[in-house]
Amino acid sequence: MSDYLQYDGARVSRESPLGKELLKWERKPDWTPERNQLPRMLFKASHRPDGKRSVGEVLDSLFGGSTGAAEQWSRRCQLTVYNETELSRALESGWRKTPQEALDLLKAQDNAMENLTAERHYKDARMSEPAQREAAAADQETLKHLPEIPEKPRQRKVLSAEHKAKLAAGRDRAREAKKAAGAA
Repeated sequence: MSDYLQYDGARVSRESPLGKELLKWERKPDWTPERNQLPRMLFKASHRPDGKRSVGEVLDSLFGGSTGAAEQWSRRCQLTVYNETELSRALESGWRKTPQEALDLLKAQDNAMENLTAERHYKDARMSEPAQREAAAADQETLKHLPEIPEKPRQRKVLSAEHKAKLAAGRDRAREAKKAAGAA
């Protein structure tokens, strides 16, 4: 082993303060990536704006052309973990160890969504005519697959003051009748 280190084109003594600091940053001679898995980058595939699956992009034109848009999108698809706990938590939440695994997972999720949508379309054929119209209208509102028709909130009927008064009078009569029946 040499008494000097190469740093920035110069020889630096191992005993000097700079040499001691440089040694802290040197890899150990027996270091291999197989034995030192962390820190590690994980990947999560996502759909680009044009609908294609991807893990990382470099063309800003795909994301509206603003500078750095592709890099920002790619950063959402990459995660660095520093210990085993972070690694297991990330793997449970959908991150994968390689870009290809991430793409395969997204493809499997897309296929599952497509199958659910196909099953819904099969069931739609056996629904009533108004329900079929509602399902067709929901499908027309989006380009994505809908495995379920979103429920539309029901509008409550607004009662007029006259109708509210009739209901209150009916309740009062029912209470009086109940009291009269209880007294008898």
